[in-house]
Amino acid sequence: LLVAAVAAAPLLYQMRQAERQIFVDPVDHQQSSLVPVLNTAGTPVLAPVPTEFAEPSWDGEERLTILLLGVDKPAGGAARTDTIILVNIDPVAKQAAMLAIPRDTKVVIPGYGIDKINAAFALGEYNKVSGGGAGLTMRTIEANFGIPVHHFAQIDFAGFVRVVDTVGGINVDVPYPIKDDAYPGENFTYQRVYFPAGWQRLNGAQALQFARTRHADGDAQRSVRQQQVLLALRDQAVGLDLLPKLPTLIDDFGDSVRTDLGKEDAVRLARVGAEIPRDQIVQYSLLPALYEEQLPDEPYYLAADWEQAGAILSEFTGTTVNPPGAALTNPTYDLPILIENGTANDGLAGRIADVLIANGFTDVDVRMAANAGAHPATTIIDRGGNLGTSALLTNLIGVGADTIEVVDAPWVEESSPADDGSGPDVSPTAEVVGDGTGAVERSILPEEAPLNDAEREGYAVVITLGNDAPDPAGSELQLDEYQEQVEGNEPLPVEQPDGDAVDPALEPTIAPDG
Repeated sequence: LLVAAVAAAPLLYQMRQAERQIFVDPVDHQQSSLVPVLNTAGTPVLAPVPTEFAEPSWDGEERLTILLLGVDKPAGGAARTDTIILVNIDPVAKQAAMLAIPRDTKVVIPGYGIDKINAAFALGEYNKVSGGGAGLTMRTIEANFGIPVHHFAQIDFAGFVRVVDTVGGINVDVPYPIKDDAYPGENFTYQRVYFPAGWQRLNGAQALQFARTRHADGDAQRSVRQQQVLLALRDQAVGLDLLPKLPTLIDDFGDSVRTDLGKEDAVRLARVGAEIPRDQIVQYSLLPALYEEQLPDEPYYLAADWEQAGAILSEFTGTTVNPPGAALTNPTYDLPILIENGTANDGLAGRIADVLIANGFTDVDVRMAANAGAHPATTIIDRGGNLGTSALLTNLIGVGADTIEVVDAPWVEESSPADDGSGPDVSPTAEVVGDGTGAVERSILPEEAPLNDAEREGYAVVITLGNDAPDPAGSELQLDEYQEQVEGNEPLPVEQPDGDAVDPALEPTIAPDG
């Protein structure tokens, strides 16, 4: 026994290390008792967080929503997500639903600003925010779509290939011939991939290409294929008794798979998934609620018709959903905004002002708050009459909507010291300072002496930062820098052979009985 224990010790240690890589700490969610929504008149209001959206302590019977992420790990730069799919599981009714979210969907990323949803993973991972890329993506979905995301599971491309090969490949029905001459290859090049119509048997490399290709028929059909591949993988795995192989699987995929599910919950969830009949798994997509948006000097987006999106999300979750994103779409960017630093963190107000200015706000001043250091929580006084603006500000800062206090008395523009010249200058000149990391220098507004109550009333929105406000100084990669990186990271074309020739090793085979 002693000899056996000594021999097994390295293997057990390796398995334990792999477990620690796979099963990570639970993700922190944005805690707020209120969320911004549109009322029946189309006006932004604050509403209580629906009780059915509270994160359950899973007992095996509560409905769960899991975020599935397919992640590319480039040699340089920030990792990105090609696959963003939500799975809602009802273990009691033995039903499940899948919802694909296109990567170009326009959202507000908490703490950063407006961008495509796949930027959330890149920014969160690169900047090592709470929960990493998956955590920021979860909070982005919750902040815009208004549905809880209880857990996540992510896999990188290499791991996905190994998973498919481990189950012996998958069968997919290709509805029409697919040829993509611009599929990303190695070293930022293109390569050609081709799939004939009909049933095909795909190995791991082929399945990854089938799930990722988009130039032949666009992101819409790619989302359909990604769900098709996941269902085919599930069908293939159901017939295999994989639980006894768990130690080997953990060791094999420890470097490629992450989840904040506990190991016991993951095993229990796998059993539930195997028990759900195939005809009780419903596929949804946000695409019917999205439209193309291409403004001058702006990125290409798929923007949401939030009324249609709410209907799709309600069907997906089985409960009524009023997406907060609808309340964030029409802010007033020229309202005068005062940011007060109520913390002992020097320069915080200036750094957050930089985030607001980068996202289009044009009239932002910063000051120290009275009693700085004695403000545990952020407060936002809204005199602007546009709650949607304040709601967007909470997302840019990274705090909850319950920080907003709507004041009936409107702000008086002519009383602002910046306008009448009677008070101190509240528009100081920006200084070039470090971002706190030593990596980037930015123009940050300096924090001067506090204003009195009368002077503060000259602002439509007064933000007093508390200790709960995240510091952008921790972000080595800012939103505008990420966007520049994306624009400059297009693959380089390479010469392709004539006709439909592809690498024979990657050519799919006809599935048995297909």
